[in-house]
Amino acid sequence: MPAALADTAVTPALLLDEVRRARAAAEAAEARIMELAVEWAHAHPVLEGGEGWQITTATGVPYAEVDGTAMALDPADPASEDLVEWCGIPPVAWDAPAAFAAANKMSTASGKRLIRDALILHHRLPRTWARVTGGEVPAWRARRVADAVLAAPADVVAYVDDQIAPVVGTIGTVTLDHVVDQAMMLLHAEAREADQACATESHEVRFHSDAQPDGTAELFARGDWKDLHDLHQTLTHVAAALKAAGDDTDLDVRRARALGVLADPAQALALLNGAEAPTPSKQAVLFLHLTDLGLLGLDPVALNDTTRHAMLAQQVRDWLARTDTHVVVKPVLDLAEDLHTESYAIPTRLREQTQLLHPTCVFPWCTRPSRRCDCDHIDAWSTEPGQGGATCSHNLAPLCRHHHRLKTHTAWTYRRLDTRLFLWTDPHGFHYLRDHAGTSVVDRQREATAPSALPAAQPEPD
Repeated sequence: MPAALADTAVTPALLLDEVRRARAAAEAAEARIMELAVEWAHAHPVLEGGEGWQITTATGVPYAEVDGTAMALDPADPASEDLVEWCGIPPVAWDAPAAFAAANKMSTASGKRLIRDALILHHRLPRTWARVTGGEVPAWRARRVADAVLAAPADVVAYVDDQIAPVVGTIGTVTLDHVVDQAMMLLHAEAREADQACATESHEVRFHSDAQPDGTAELFARGDWKDLHDLHQTLTHVAAALKAAGDDTDLDVRRARALGVLADPAQALALLNGAEAPTPSKQAVLFLHLTDLGLLGLDPVALNDTTRHAMLAQQVRDWLARTDTHVVVKPVLDLAEDLHTESYAIPTRLREQTQLLHPTCVFPWCTRPSRRCDCDHIDAWSTEPGQGGATCSHNLAPLCRHHHRLKTHTAWTYRRLDTRLFLWTDPHGFHYLRDHAGTSVVDRQREATAPSALPAAQPEPD
């Protein structure tokens, strides 16, 4: 007969009870962070003459109102990144999200989205918000609703709130989208008809540039049926020409290769006509890192600096062996070399060295690739001897446009401690260490001993 279990023995039921308590505590903490996001936003309004941070519309098409006219913006222009409408929620000072996001151990972009969702729930979805603050619904479920109604008219948002709030804890994305569509059809039928008449606006081609270790990537297209049908037929014709030229791979593989052939129209025309292919005209610029062992064939892994993903060194060799692309091998940069110039302008070699040393923006938790960032003088450059920093290897770092503006125009500061180590200080005295591996909080003792100074949010009076 087995011995009786001690009273303190851990049983499956006790473990499951602990899991439930931990889950409830985690959801309560996330709800409190949402409340703090609202409080933070309300504490940082846009003052008269100040600049507000704004968010993207539900369609992802950014625009801003200039002198009463809606002006389309270029998403590729970093200067227009934040100039999009606020969709019925109060504006927040442009520099406010960064400190909130850093304290929450997330990137500024993620912090902006959290503040945005919290404000939409608080101001536009009061019934759903009440279920979050009441501990009835996880914050992540409510945030899906906030995202679904982004930029929607007020009556549509009110309809969705009435329909969704009672079931927000269990509803899926398909049903949620159906409710939003139904609200638009019921309340804005003419606008929906106009949207359908302008369906071409939904046509798009998206390239998922993150290369896999085997060198593959994905391309998605939505467009007019005839256009895509004609493209498919042309791909099939090129695939047949590739087979006639000696390519014995499967048809689907050859059709995928045909996309690359079509990228060079002269080559495609020559292939279809059975003529000799001209000199390749297409060019791809890739920044690949190989170790000395990799050059000897002893290290199978390379780094694609263009996508920041590891890949097989054999794939690099396969690309270099292709005859349909002109290959230019650039000199290897010595990352330890101290490059220097007397001018403010940053030479190409020095800029590239900075980008290779720091693959991303060096602001806490930012992941924007350095090749899409500004090259910042850590200590401001000056023409006066001894009055500023030089344009040299140890005084440059990549900052994305938003964080460059924060460093230049607000109380955010940083200094370089080592080749790849930076100490940031936010306007409120909190410190963050950023290196090539990521971000860490310096104020551990302050974080651990600080009392919960803010009381729990109280419901606002009717």
